[in-house]
Amino acid sequence: MRVYRPKLYAALWLLGMLGLAWLSLQNLKRDWLETGFLALLPQAEQRPEVANAIDRHNQAVNRKVVWLVGAANAGQAVALAETVKTGLAASGLFADLTLQISQQQYRQSYQQLFAYRYQLLDSRTRQSLQQDPQRLVQENLETLYSPLGQWQAANLERDPLLLFSRYFAAQNPLQLNIEHDAIVVHDGPRAWALLIGELPDRDLKLDKLEQLLGLNQTLQHQARQQGGELLATGLPLFTAYGAHSAQQEISTIGIGSTLGVVLLLWLTFRSPRPLLLCCLAVASGLLAAWSLSLQIFPKLHIMTLVFGSSLIGVVVDYALHFFCDGLGLPHWTPRRGLSYVLPGIGFGLLTSLLGYAGLGFSPFPGLREMAVFSALGLVVSWLTVVMLFPVLLARFQPQHQFGMLSLAGYWQRSWPERLNRHRLSLSAAFALLLIGGLSQLQAQDDVRLLQSAPTAITAADAEIRRLLPIGRDNQFVLVTGANPSEWYQNEQRLLSALAPLREQAKLRQYDAVSRHWPDPAQQAADYRLLQTGVYRPDFLQGYMRNLGFEQTAIDNEIRNFAAAAGQTLSLDDWLASANANLRQQWLGCNAEACRSIVSLTGISDLAPLEALAELPGVTWVDHVSQLSELFQRYRQRVTLLLAGVCGLILSILIYRLGWRHGLQVMAVPVLAMLTALATLGWLGELFTLFNLFALLLVLEVAVDYAVFFRMAAASADTIGKRDTTTLAVALSAFTTLLGYGLLATSSTAIVHAFGVTLAAGVGSAFLLAPLIGFNAKQAKR
Repeated sequence: MRVYRPKLYAALWLLGMLGLAWLSLQNLKRDWLETGFLALLPQAEQRPEVANAIDRHNQAVNRKVVWLVGAANAGQAVALAETVKTGLAASGLFADLTLQISQQQYRQSYQQLFAYRYQLLDSRTRQSLQQDPQRLVQENLETLYSPLGQWQAANLERDPLLLFSRYFAAQNPLQLNIEHDAIVVHDGPRAWALLIGELPDRDLKLDKLEQLLGLNQTLQHQARQQGGELLATGLPLFTAYGAHSAQQEISTIGIGSTLGVVLLLWLTFRSPRPLLLCCLAVASGLLAAWSLSLQIFPKLHIMTLVFGSSLIGVVVDYALHFFCDGLGLPHWTPRRGLSYVLPGIGFGLLTSLLGYAGLGFSPFPGLREMAVFSALGLVVSWLTVVMLFPVLLARFQPQHQFGMLSLAGYWQRSWPERLNRHRLSLSAAFALLLIGGLSQLQAQDDVRLLQSAPTAITAADAEIRRLLPIGRDNQFVLVTGANPSEWYQNEQRLLSALAPLREQAKLRQYDAVSRHWPDPAQQAADYRLLQTGVYRPDFLQGYMRNLGFEQTAIDNEIRNFAAAAGQTLSLDDWLASANANLRQQWLGCNAEACRSIVSLTGISDLAPLEALAELPGVTWVDHVSQLSELFQRYRQRVTLLLAGVCGLILSILIYRLGWRHGLQVMAVPVLAMLTALATLGWLGELFTLFNLFALLLVLEVAVDYAVFFRMAAASADTIGKRDTTTLAVALSAFTTLLGYGLLATSSTAIVHAFGVTLAAGVGSAFLLAPLIGFNAKQAKR
């Protein structure tokens, strides 16, 4: 005889809850919420050096927000940008705000490089010197006598051939205009001033994200009032909107599902006790999921909480079967109820854990978190029902609500009977609907579907990318060499291949370290090129005399050139004078190799860029594309996992119930999942990896429904048990639809598709489950 000690089990449950409460207090003392979009994604399956390059490249953009402030002219645009900058600075959100170009930094960089002017040539000047030095001289004369000549003449005494002026100008390959000490872009009658902000941390807390979103909206409104316009883009803004949207959805889903569950339970039981106990089961599960998940993961993503808030639609299933079992039974006891429902809810829990176990080994951090969070919550909610409810319901006698129970009984008898009456035609129609929907189902693995934003933000992002030479943050070229010399040669070979692509308008611009810094061998070669060309004493003297230089100045220039022989500008010294973007592109050297990033903007044709990977030491990196391919591979793997879980569950069912009943029970979840997929096809909804996660939940609840109807059919009181089972399943289905089905209202496309999948799958499972064990003769009694 089994030992039944409900008070001991309840005491153990209470001790466990106290431990969870203590863990929760500890969790509240640390920063536990993750909001960044990239935290949901895995590192693509690639070489470590590529993963490191992606991480380094992302660091350059993850904390930056870019604004363009538009007005009628450059002066007004810069003045309005100053106002915007003041408002941003007052918020305290930003570690750095850049509007004006630092003249001091500009002059300091000029002076640092000027000492090496005879070793530094831009590619265009080098080509002119190699082909026709006299043409270079002629261009200089044309420049000096042009309207810009006055500015160039100021440098003429120190740089008579304007070689360094050419080189220094080439440090700005994007040719951005500087007006009123700020970068200004002209677009038709409008001028735009560029303002860049950098956050101190890429992982802003939720309150800071809300502040950033509100601040941007306020400044946009103020700019419009002053006759201007403010455009903004950057990953922090997209993250802020995503967090704001998720927070709203948590409130909507949580409140909506809670109110729905409360109303259903009150109408069914007309007693506060079942309602309060259901809330207790939910609360204990969510508390355990949150506190224990944070012992496994350093942080939990806000999207995990979105899915977790909808967990309420599933965990009440265990309690509902417990309560409904006693309806109409005059001598019902908690022990009797537990002995009946335990096999069913135990099998349901096992089904859930099998599915979540597979997802727990996924490489996607977001998916892994959701699986662990859901599994922990379900286990503790199950333990709450099994260990605590028998004590709290010791003197509880479920009231026989004739209306709800009789309605459930009528439906479970009439619905299968009507289906049975037209089974051939309905089966054919159902098969056609399934085939038609499944044939229209199209998988979409684009990782960008995970991120949503309103039209205003995406339109502003597109406009800024049109006005500015900003490339996609996820596409670049990684260049590798065994040593600095080999790296330099590899990168130069790549730049030679990129030049014609730019001329063919296949990309707008590119930039690289070696485009500005020549290696020691190239510096020596450039010096020799000058020595045998324009710095030949006779050539230089004739040129400078024509410009009116005295012999003293000519002799001084010849001595300076001779003194510079043999000097070399090291890469480290050049990096010290370079701008932040170029410094970020140099990844450094280690014992294995030297590496750098070549940035690309305005890509219009990917094929020739992807072909560049054939060059030595060149790796084409398209992070989004690689992650999307990873999504595709793991969607296929999770599909196999789902099939494997179905096979395992079928094996267990056949072992416990026999072939016939086992196949009957398994037919319900299989048909429910196929119906969900067909619904996605007919509606043209997204089908992604996360829809398979939804199908695992459909599998869980559908097996639960079918098993309980099989148990009712095997009971001595088949009709009575089918009535109470139908009521429990109906309540379970409605609460699940309220919990998860509300996700279909999400503004995030992938979450919306998740909700649609669950709504269709759970709804069809509810309609199919009563067919298990249906006996037309018994139903007429």
